[in-house]
Amino acid sequence: MDKIELEKNVLDLAYQRNLQLLNSILIIGAGSIVAYFAGLILDKSKLFPYSVILLVLVVVTLIFYRNINKTLKEISYNIRNLNEEF
Repeated sequence: MDKIELEKNVLDLAYQRNLQLLNSILIIGAGSIVAYFAGLILDKSKLFPYSVILLVLVVVTLIFYRNINKTLKEISYNIRNLNEEF
């Protein structure tokens, strides 16, 4: 294998890893919303604490989503420009 192919394989693996992380983050975010609604159905008197917890989870999910999405864009850009570098 030449150097370009090795670099492309490394970038592909990094891209796949970040896709897995992104999927995990989105599943956790969606699961927290489902848990929020289930908690409200069971006990409506805890609306405020559940809402605060949900808000924190949404903010954390959005932060991770933006960081991982930015990383995916950078990796994709690097893969496109790989032939120009070598």
